[in-house]
Amino acid sequence: MYSLEQSIEFESQANPHSWFLVASELHEQAELLKEECTSKIIRHDRISGSSFSWGTSNRTVILLAGFALENLLKGFLIYEHPSYVKNGFLSKKLQTHKLTKLAKESTYLPYKSQSYNTLKYFEDGLESWARYPCGLNWAQTKDPNLLTKKVWNNYLWLVGVYEARFKKIMLNGWEGPHHFEGSFEITGDWLQKRRS
Repeated sequence: MYSLEQSIEFESQANPHSWFLVASELHEQAELLKEECTSKIIRHDRISGSSFSWGTSNRTVILLAGFALENLLKGFLIYEHPSYVKNGFLSKKLQTHKLTKLAKESTYLPYKSQSYNTLKYFEDGLESWARYPCGLNWAQTKDPNLLTKKVWNNYLWLVGVYEARFKKIMLNGWEGPHHFEGSFEITGDWLQKRRS
């Protein structure tokens, strides 16, 4: 158990707006990398004679975009459940990379049913192939998914609608369990700015 002062300091760092800011940074870097990295990796299979190629940024873009989604989802959940940052600890309910599970917990998220496949795609990467070269065993090991234009566009749409909803709810203010509070006006369209 932490002191009241330490708990207030923790929630000042763990408030919903902080999660939004980290999501912003992760998204921006994913988008920059996606747009600017053009180098390729080619893998030749000498037995079959086949070749397979993918962009060197593929895994990293998926990882950064997945973590941006995760931070947005956790920001929504902390907004809804301030006790998730109580007594200087992050709730066990937030200690997961399962984006679909986090999304189910929120009552504020827009387009829940339409977002499931996109969240599942990035969730799979966060839990295995986007972070590691192999799974815990043969059965869990697979090649990384390639980030298609359709999946990327679905991601951009999803973070855009999450951004719009998050900005609206943060105007209502937020009070943590130890009386840290604030109202946050988020201006600009950080998720949209590079698309213009």
